[in-house]
Amino acid sequence: MLGNDPASALLVAALDGERLSSAEQSFFEKEKPAGVTLFRRNISSSFLETQSLCADIRRILDSSSCPPVIAIDQEGGRVSRIPAPFPNIGPAKEIGTASNSDSDLQLLKNYGFTVASSLLGMGINVNFAPVCDVITNEVNHAIGDRAFSDQARIAADRAEAFLHGMQGAGVKGCLKHFPGQGDAGDDTHQSGTVISHPMEILEARELLPFRQLIPSCPMVMISHAVFTGIDQKPASLSTKVMVDLLQEQMGFSGVVVTDDMNMKAIPQDDQSWADAICDAVSEGADMVLVCQGLERCQLALDAMRKKAASSPAFSTRLEQAALKMMSLRKTLK
Repeated sequence: MLGNDPASALLVAALDGERLSSAEQSFFEKEKPAGVTLFRRNISSSFLETQSLCADIRRILDSSSCPPVIAIDQEGGRVSRIPAPFPNIGPAKEIGTASNSDSDLQLLKNYGFTVASSLLGMGINVNFAPVCDVITNEVNHAIGDRAFSDQARIAADRAEAFLHGMQGAGVKGCLKHFPGQGDAGDDTHQSGTVISHPMEILEARELLPFRQLIPSCPMVMISHAVFTGIDQKPASLSTKVMVDLLQEQMGFSGVVVTDDMNMKAIPQDDQSWADAICDAVSEGADMVLVCQGLERCQLALDAMRKKAASSPAFSTRLEQAALKMMSLRKTLK
């Protein structure tokens, strides 16, 4: 088993700065989380320094020939954690002619390949991309031009081209934000949001890109939005979304990833937040993202361990998720 126990194998943490602090190093050595997500605050003006940071993370967290997850959101456009001169040809919706023409798809494959090659050179092995949302709400600025299209088939083909180029160069992708956040009215970073379409519309539009790309991608990130056509809970806390729909109906067998659990669509007081961590795992999540705060990372681990000690069913679910994480990590560069 990876780490000290199954709980640590699910946690992907984050750092405060461009180098590991002594507190972060001690936490990683003690708890052995599955990895980290890097943000702009972690990227030095010298890419060699970032490469050194990734090497330090690997040295501490590599376990039984399983590299740690070293992830980033490097979509292009405004969601680009690494600044120029890192490859960035603009937001997904504006690359090429915004179509699924042969020339656009080749451009996107090449772009994905170039982004991934550059990420690997720095030591980053997972990119939380491509966005598979179909942008249909003009006030949805949280997604906006991050989506590849407002047409489901075009969005699917363009996202698939980027994914194939990226994974062809050796970086694993992650489809987001399942089951499709393009019609959200509010930003889940700031508040909860509800998408009230019936299942027929979700099937015809939101789910189409995910259905097309699921066979090619090892990770799917779950939205924090509520999809009332499926469940009354946030998708990231819903068995109906993560298990019944994604895994059983759509046949996904890879790693189910929460969006950042520090986003305000999730209750943020300590007790409610700890309960949400356990609920996410109970309902089907395999990788838990905590994108700021060592104290939050520790709270998540403590909550999962306490729940596992009192619930055999939760303990079994933790073990299942940890095994899926181990299988993923064995495939990482």
